Amino acid sequence: MDSKKTFDAVAESRKWRIATGKELSEMTQDERLSYLNDRIDAKLEALTGEPNKAVKSSHKPKRTVLA
Repeated sequence: MDSKKTFDAVAESRKWRIATGKELSEMTQDERLSYLNDRIDAKLEALTGEPNKAVKSSHKPKRTVLA
């Protein structure tokens, strides 16, 4: 059984994590929270194949005060 891999999930995951990490590191904390929270419905729908009714689409992140 001599088959070659056509898709390397580990390598693709690593590329995605690096690219996402760079993108997120260039954002402020508020921008990061907004970016991640605003897209949660689309992400969950993509994973499950059905709309998420538990999370409001107008979800706003809590503001944290750093001392």
